[in-house]
Amino acid sequence: MPQRNYIATSTCLPIKGAFRSVIMDLGRNTYEYVPNSVVDFLNMVSLKSVNEIYNDTPSESKEIISEYIEYCIDKEYILEIPQEIDKKHFPKLDLTFFTPNIITNFCVEINNYSNFDFKQMALLLETTKCYNIQLLFKEKYNLNLIDGHLDEISKIGLRSIEIILEYNAHFDYNNLISKHKNISFIFIYSAPKTELIKQHYYGVQQIFSSTKNYSAALNRSIEEFNVNITLYTEAQKHNTYFNRKLYIGVNGEIKNAPESIEVFGNIDTLNNQNELLNIINTKEFQKYWYVHKDLIDVCKHCEYRYMCIDNRLPIKRNEKEWYMETECNFNPYIAKWKTEQGYKTLAACGVENNASDFKVNRKKLNAINKELWGDD
Repeated sequence: MPQRNYIATSTCLPIKGAFRSVIMDLGRNTYEYVPNSVVDFLNMVSLKSVNEIYNDTPSESKEIISEYIEYCIDKEYILEIPQEIDKKHFPKLDLTFFTPNIITNFCVEINNYSNFDFKQMALLLETTKCYNIQLLFKEKYNLNLIDGHLDEISKIGLRSIEIILEYNAHFDYNNLISKHKNISFIFIYSAPKTELIKQHYYGVQQIFSSTKNYSAALNRSIEEFNVNITLYTEAQKHNTYFNRKLYIGVNGEIKNAPESIEVFGNIDTLNNQNELLNIINTKEFQKYWYVHKDLIDVCKHCEYRYMCIDNRLPIKRNEKEWYMETECNFNPYIAKWKTEQGYKTLAACGVENNASDFKVNRKKLNAINKELWGDD
């Protein structure tokens, strides 16, 4: 055997799921599916030299190791290095999550009866160092007022404005997005058809319409997954939906997110901006910020867990375990979406996930996967 040595590519990160894995390529912002055995091999490469791997492998399986090496080199999951160079000279990517922002996502719900002061909103955005805002217009609204609202809040230099509103045949969405260049996305619900009206330009200026109502449109789909280093690092220790989010409801109620149950006050009764900061800094307000996917049953076995922004509310089963009351559109134990042929619910697969317990009937699950996917 040639004297060779390999290291795992630092930007290609293996994410192991219950049935299959993905390799997230943070350099290209893409991902690919691989068998779980490839992830096991990559983990070995990180810990051992190729000589050690070969020595620890039974003779009848050494050919498989060679195939893995060839496959991973071709995919650039591993890189060959000189035998004499120690792997410690190739440090892993720093995956520490850091942001100077107190709040990273500010969500405001508005209807015709709201009396929200957009000048005050601009001040709140500055106070929380938040430069991303989502405006939810969940009832028919005088859309002609939106342009003036955006003039007020755009003065502070927002990076991203996301607008969610109901379809109106008489409103010029393209004109709004042309004037306000920091609009990243306009989502139009209850529209005559589902379509991409305007493709994004370097990640911004996208307009999408859906025939679904607002609530139905929130269901997770594979098209929404996002591969980038910021989301990946945040997902290691934080809930990527609830972390550093602030929601102001139509009546001024202050919550962590629209889905949250707890109300922490009212924006109209605050005497100053410091009172809002005091609310945000409480342990109760940040309750879900640190409930990341690896703590949540089912989610912790999903290959998409570090690229998914899931708005379902985690429920605490006990001091160490969390679960979701509603089932996701994707079943990681059989790698099937609800829309795909062969999909089965968790219960049908022998997976029990509720307030009492979490159990997986491996015998039943293995039989189902053999039926769906064959022996491989």
